[in-house]
Amino acid sequence: MLRKIFKYEWKTISPLLLGVHGIGLAVAVICRIGINLMGGVRSADISIMTALLLMAAIMAIGCIVFYTYFYTGYRFYKSVFTQQGYLTNTLPVTADQMIWGKGLTAIIWIVIDCLWALAALFILVLSPGEAAEIFQELPKAIGSLFHNEAPVFTWLMVISVILAPFCMVIQIYAAAAIGNLFTGHKLLATIGSYIGISFIQQILGLVILAFSAPHMAQLNYQIEQAGNNAYAQIYAIDAMTRYVGLGLAFSTLCAVGFYFLSRYVLNHKLNLE
Repeated sequence: MLRKIFKYEWKTISPLLLGVHGIGLAVAVICRIGINLMGGVRSADISIMTALLLMAAIMAIGCIVFYTYFYTGYRFYKSVFTQQGYLTNTLPVTADQMIWGKGLTAIIWIVIDCLWALAALFILVLSPGEAAEIFQELPKAIGSLFHNEAPVFTWLMVISVILAPFCMVIQIYAAAAIGNLFTGHKLLATIGSYIGISFIQQILGLVILAFSAPHMAQLNYQIEQAGNNAYAQIYAIDAMTRYVGLGLAFSTLCAVGFYFLSRYVLNHKLNLE
């Protein structure tokens, strides 16, 4: 059943998102042509029109990225917590299957979105030769990340990047679950819940940072005392590793909490319109 939910969700949302991203890519190509006609971005004196065109293209790319994220969240809200939820929740599926089936689709599209945004930016600012050179050097650069003096820091960063799409999706699902608990204006409640969750996360992050500040200050002091030598580099790597590790642990705890919150609401507190 998980496979069927994923397949249905993929077929439902992909045509629209493919169209939106196709239009966005066309806009990037048109803007690049216009930028080249006005002298390009590498000229010593970039015109105001070139800068405005580049800014407009970057804003369009950003809007499409945000649209993809929030559209996948809205799909979950609409198919589970509105009148469509009567049909969805009559299917022989568990809450876990519903979250994972729809969530995997959203996660894949977020990954596609990031790759698409990079491609659109490459079209805007790079020549074909420069893009080919970057792709040739990319495997070597990625390999060097895992053969440096900070393997723990590198792996923590890799894990953080891998988990980021899941954390994003489950947060918006949790907001939809909280919005479902309200008796009216559930969509507004979902939006407010998302903003509230983000605000609370920021506050908790600052609290964690405040508790870890004395230790981090000690590390900074050791870096300053060590000067520009190997010990300073070791202390700096240690500090960065601790920062990333704390952030990863906090994000993981939040994601797990959001998952079980969504699961609990689907199983015990479902309140359809």
